[in-house]
Amino acid sequence: MKKMVIAALAALFIFGSTTTMASGNLESELTPVSAEDILNWMNCKDKKPTETVKSMTKTKDGKIVRVNCGKAQKIVADADIPVSEY
Repeated sequence: MKKMVIAALAALFIFGSTTTMASGNLESELTPVSAEDILNWMNCKDKKPTETVKSMTKTKDGKIVRVNCGKAQKIVADADIPVSEY
């Protein structure tokens, strides 16, 4: 009987923690930013807002899409993400 109770508590903990992790930004105050936007921002970090870079994730008609650095930098700046130098 003790094994059943322990198994039930373990299952409750595991399923409870996975649903909490899967809820993502529902409980967070951070603005959601996609990985694509962060990668574009990283490519544009040392560039002027008027420059463009190749996207690391998007293609259109078999060609790599060019991303405007001003837009990529604005998306991350508007999200107020605490960014450190790497």
